[in-house]
Amino acid sequence: MELEKEILAEEGMDLRFFLLRLFNRIWIIFVAALAGAAICAGGYQLYKLLNPAAREYQAETKYYIDFAEDSTGIGYGYYNDYTWNDLMKSDAILNYTMSLLPEGISKETVENAVVADIISDVRVLTITVTTSDVETTELIAEATAKSLAHFPEDIKEIDGIRVIRSEEAKEIVVGDATKNWTIFGLVCGAVVSLFVWLIVCCMDSSVYLPKDIEKRFSVPVLGVFYKKSGKKEGNEDNREEFLANAAYLLKEKKQIALVGFEQDAKLQETQDEIKEIIKAAVGAEVVEVSFAKGTVPDYEMLRQADAVIGCFCYGGADGKRAERYFSDLEKQNCKITHAILCNADKKMYRAYYWKKR
Repeated sequence: MELEKEILAEEGMDLRFFLLRLFNRIWIIFVAALAGAAICAGGYQLYKLLNPAAREYQAETKYYIDFAEDSTGIGYGYYNDYTWNDLMKSDAILNYTMSLLPEGISKETVENAVVADIISDVRVLTITVTTSDVETTELIAEATAKSLAHFPEDIKEIDGIRVIRSEEAKEIVVGDATKNWTIFGLVCGAVVSLFVWLIVCCMDSSVYLPKDIEKRFSVPVLGVFYKKSGKKEGNEDNREEFLANAAYLLKEKKQIALVGFEQDAKLQETQDEIKEIIKAAVGAEVVEVSFAKGTVPDYEMLRQADAVIGCFCYGGADGKRAERYFSDLEKQNCKITHAILCNADKKMYRAYYWKKR
């Protein structure tokens, strides 16, 4: 652990390359933000659809109050909306209402559902019934109408109460939070995806730049080979740099070993091509060994080789694996003297070392 901390401290973080990688993956954050918005908004709508408590149904009924002829104007003023709300919960009205309702509806439900209003004229009373079920709303509204029609029998100030307009129960939209949940999903999707990407970057031990190899393993990098594309733009673009370094650093080497840390078809193709390039450049015998799939290389042959070249894959999973193999090689008195970085992203390198056109 201490050695690893020292290595990480020496390597540091290349902010330029880090930001380029982030910019190259910014589409993931946008997709995650849109997915988060869709999940949150869709989940909220599904919750409202499946949860009856999230929906409300309302029925409004207007009544006309016939006050007694001997009732004074002052008496009329007593019957305001506060009075009627209290009366709707009184035993005279509420008990009669409950007698008309089925047993499944509680007194507390009725108390919370019924609201009385006097908007302008004290003779016009508006009763609004609101519950989470359309049938319950209609039953309470109907029972309340019969109860109010019965109420004048017990008081002298009112001769009668009659319905002048009634409406069927209808669903109402109260506090629709779809927009809020959409924004929440956008933010959460973006933040979570960015956080996960940062964790992945922190856990990533792959090599991306020649200096990553040189700092971590203390071996010079002969060159970088780009990943081949369908446009026939591949290793040739960076071959001269490799040939110049190989001609100088591998000068007079008779036997060269090429060590691969990762088994990949495309990487194998690149390594085969590198073997031919080295043979043509320095005229040495090139043998290839591999640690892939847990196989043990011929250590004796590596000890006898004049130079050992490690083949690293750009962004591959061979970073940590190579550290273990380097340790094994040291135990066997073998040493990797040079390195090559294969399958590099040409666009990223152009953006990193030069400006994009």
